[in-house]
Amino acid sequence: MNGVRLIMSGAVVGQELAAEFGPLPPSMLPVGVRKLYELQIEALGSAERHHLVLPETYAVSDFDSERLAALNVEIIPIPEGLRLGEAVVYALNAIGAGEGPVRLLHGDTLILDPPLDRLDVVVGGQRSSEYAWAEMEVGRDGRIARLVDTPAGEDGHEGWPVAAGYFAFTSALDLLRSLTRMRGDFVGGVNHYLQGHAAQVVPAQAWLDFGHLQTFFRSRLAATTARAFNTVRIDGLTARKSSLDEAKIWAETHWLQEAPPSVQVYCGRLLGFGAEDGKVFYETEYEYLPVLSELFVHGALGRKPWLRILASCEDFLRACAAHRGGGSGDAALRSIAADKTLARLQDFGRSTGFPIDRPLRFEGRPCPSLVGIAERLTPAYGLDAGRGDTVVHGDFCFSNILYDSRVRRIKAIDPRGLVGDKPTIYGDLRYDLAKLGHSVVGRYDQIVAGRCRPRVDGDDYAIAFEPIAAQPWLEAALGDLEVDGVGGLSSEVRAVTTGLFLSMLPLHADRPDRQAAFIANALRLYRELEAA
Repeated sequence: MNGVRLIMSGAVVGQELAAEFGPLPPSMLPVGVRKLYELQIEALGSAERHHLVLPETYAVSDFDSERLAALNVEIIPIPEGLRLGEAVVYALNAIGAGEGPVRLLHGDTLILDPPLDRLDVVVGGQRSSEYAWAEMEVGRDGRIARLVDTPAGEDGHEGWPVAAGYFAFTSALDLLRSLTRMRGDFVGGVNHYLQGHAAQVVPAQAWLDFGHLQTFFRSRLAATTARAFNTVRIDGLTARKSSLDEAKIWAETHWLQEAPPSVQVYCGRLLGFGAEDGKVFYETEYEYLPVLSELFVHGALGRKPWLRILASCEDFLRACAAHRGGGSGDAALRSIAADKTLARLQDFGRSTGFPIDRPLRFEGRPCPSLVGIAERLTPAYGLDAGRGDTVVHGDFCFSNILYDSRVRRIKAIDPRGLVGDKPTIYGDLRYDLAKLGHSVVGRYDQIVAGRCRPRVDGDDYAIAFEPIAAQPWLEAALGDLEVDGVGGLSSEVRAVTTGLFLSMLPLHADRPDRQAAFIANALRLYRELEAA
């Protein structure tokens, strides 16, 4: 009998993490483009039935409900304010666990190699921070004698492993009796259970703790670098970006070197660059900070924190706009927006056979072809506005922006550094605003995270996004923003934003579903632009 598999995430995270991500249950914390529960289920074996304990006041989105159902997970809502042991008792009774075994994982923990084939075991690890932990006294025979709470800041017992957050009990009924006998105290209940069961410690081979601010960012680094692109190497001190595309890497290096000090304070710090193993590279200081794409798609920050974030984005853009390059912003925008979009559409059509000249529809309403849209957008870019060039980031979107809530300042990473094939720190401010808009209005990060539903019926497209509370606030605030005389949602900026979804089509050749979402979204944005 497989028994019960229980993920305990019945209370929201502590104040430190809530200040960064909002009041989320720990299993709902963002880890890259996914949520922690997805990694937990993957490690525990998605073929099995799992139960995820959540606060009954937490509103699970339709997208998460569908995802959890697809992963064979049942949500167990519990009252708030219960202690851990009380929550376990409540959940086991709600499930009707009976006599069978129960495997329990703390909601803020990821064990990448849990001993799923063993019972009456506790995964143990070494204390990695000065937070409070439950240490384990282990006899010479390897049997766990007891668990002992060690308060934060104390050294604890030399050589005692700490309970890493995964427990496997032979009898759910015995565990229930023990927890009830100890009046809902989890450590006391486990100790009572251990009196009648010989449990062993299994050393953790890969234990990631997301329960505290300090441990969260180290654990996120470990979880995401295991899946990162092979062009980025992170060791916890530096981030090294390398590529066979020498022009791209040298251009980004040049930008980080040449950006004015008033701009560099908002950017990752360049530490070095060079060539190794046939690839060029540069290194920046690694920042233990949340990425705006994570906060937007999976976070639960309120209005005021988001407005502070956008205010810092505005400060960065103003710092860029204060430095003129002496060239033509219009020419730069024509190169990286108008000309590039048409060229990439041609590439997309050739590689996929998609009829880029055939008229389409959005939600039943007629639209031009993709090429037709690109051609109609070009005059809307304002390429004869007579704008001079300024310092620009060139890829100023949520996935390239970190936020330090302690100093209330963004950190922009991965600048573009190219206009055509020319390395430069200059370009057109409207492009940076459009890239910001393609996250806020275009909702690019939701598409990449799969938090949308595109629909294709012949030539008719539609798309629906997961509702995000912050999105309307941010869109309104972006509309109020103005930098160097350009509105954050001016018609030319919105036109460039629309074109971005056309130009990125050939860059996602490995994801036809994502390409369909980009097409649907480009049609949506075009219709909104036409109606404005």
